[in-house]
Amino acid sequence: MRVVGDALEVIKRYPLCDHCLGSLFARLGRGLGNEARGAALRRSIIMELDRMFKEGEISKEEMEKILSNFDSDEMDELAEKMNLKLERRRCYVCGGRWEELVEEWARKVAEKLKEYEFDGFLVGCSDCGGMVERQREIISAFRLPYAETVKNSFKREVGKRVKEILGKEPDFEDPEIVAIMDLREGKVELQIKPVFVYGRYKKVVRNVSQSKWKYPYSVEEALERALKDFGGEEVILHGSGREDVDVRALGTGRPFVAEIRRPKRRRLPIEGREYFDGKVYFKFERYVSRDWVERIKTDEAKKEKVYLAIVYVPEGIEDEELKGLEEFFKDAVVSQRTPRRVLHRRADLVRERKVFWVKARRLNSKSFEALIKAQGGLYIKELVSGDGGRTEPSFSSFLGKEARCASLDVVWISEPS
Repeated sequence: MRVVGDALEVIKRYPLCDHCLGSLFARLGRGLGNEARGAALRRSIIMELDRMFKEGEISKEEMEKILSNFDSDEMDELAEKMNLKLERRRCYVCGGRWEELVEEWARKVAEKLKEYEFDGFLVGCSDCGGMVERQREIISAFRLPYAETVKNSFKREVGKRVKEILGKEPDFEDPEIVAIMDLREGKVELQIKPVFVYGRYKKVVRNVSQSKWKYPYSVEEALERALKDFGGEEVILHGSGREDVDVRALGTGRPFVAEIRRPKRRRLPIEGREYFDGKVYFKFERYVSRDWVERIKTDEAKKEKVYLAIVYVPEGIEDEELKGLEEFFKDAVVSQRTPRRVLHRRADLVRERKVFWVKARRLNSKSFEALIKAQGGLYIKELVSGDGGRTEPSFSSFLGKEARCASLDVVWISEPS
């Protein structure tokens, strides 16, 4: 009797529809919806008031006043049968518009979602247009411990209706798209899970930056064009390291993950897909999860890379010197202070990196070609020049004369672990 008694005390003060009455006792009666729960309470209260009236515990006027607070179509027919005069009042919480609001917002959400390709979805609500505050007032006034917030109830009911309209299943664990309703502003905002694609790129010309910057063209811009059919609002390139703007990426290419933000399509065939615009070449291998962004950017020291450098020695170079260079740098540990050219964006630290081997071939009296396999994070230009003593040993310090990196290409990078 306590539940019915509590519900009766609420109804004496607040007009409520079946749903909003039922939501105040939502954690009681497993398997019942709030609508059914509220209808059961309403009918129990009517019977109790009828008993009280017949036993002289309440006047007809008092009974009519209380029953007028039930915002239910059934009350019109009941009032006629019981010979009561009711002045039906609209629900204090939803204004008597619960079903209308659910249908209206389900249609709005479904219309928004129709533009996008997805499987699982979820519906959320940032602002229920005052319903939460009004319901909270009732819960606080009567200390009702079994209530469900109207926000939870509303987004659940809208979600059910969206499922019916679109034939899509809600996903409560990892939805690809979340529709957030704002009843106060009258709008639906979408939170769309990005798509992540793993691949490799080659940069076959110089003076192309990796990310959008001050240079006329970038790998990231080419990536946007390559993946434009996903209909994303933005494409972000997450590279396994980066080459300087004047360095080409050749050979097997540089591993990367493309993050496509707010894509309209997410099921396009991607394995083995290629794109080449004359400057940048992509080969896409597979879809991956978000954690691959971290994997691709993991500690550079764990990676291995092979570079092809053209080295210029103004004083000249001999074959015997190159043979000695190869022997000296086999499994050599290099102590490298952050190069002066990147100090404006990197901390001034000393790092130790390994050179696994160098294979050198003289091109002419003052130039040679060097194939260098080294630990990731080693600055190759400074390995050649010495950077004024900040890198030791260097090609310059070993040869005892100035050596400059005339050109540099990356030709192989190990797979992310």
